[in-house]
Amino acid sequence: MRWGGAIGIVLLLSANFAFSVNAEAPAITKHPLAQEHPITIDATVLKPPKVWSIPGVTEPLQSLTALTSNHVETLNLRPGRYMFTTTSISFSFTVDLEGKLDYAKMHDECVSGRGTSHLTLVCRFLMPQ
Repeated sequence: MRWGGAIGIVLLLSANFAFSVNAEAPAITKHPLAQEHPITIDATVLKPPKVWSIPGVTEPLQSLTALTSNHVETLNLRPGRYMFTTTSISFSFTVDLEGKLDYAKMHDECVSGRGTSHLTLVCRFLMPQ
């Protein structure tokens, strides 16, 4: 009798599983912190062109395949804090849950794009922090 009860439970669970597989599954949504957002970075103002990096996302500055400022790039970034860096410029920025950018107000003269998904450098040098 003991084994019969266990087998009945297993069959019941199997039947429920089969039913849920056949039912329409709701759309799977990622956790907000796992969603990637397309962020455009325009550093074309840097002349002559310089290599740039976002550590942990792109190739390091020393890499032969590092990104250069003569091209506008679009990166898929998750919400969080990032650092834009070249050999002469470095500043942090954040991507919020909606994919909008923010950065320190002291960089407003040289960086634009707060509240958008487009980060643009508008001057060649940033003042030291």
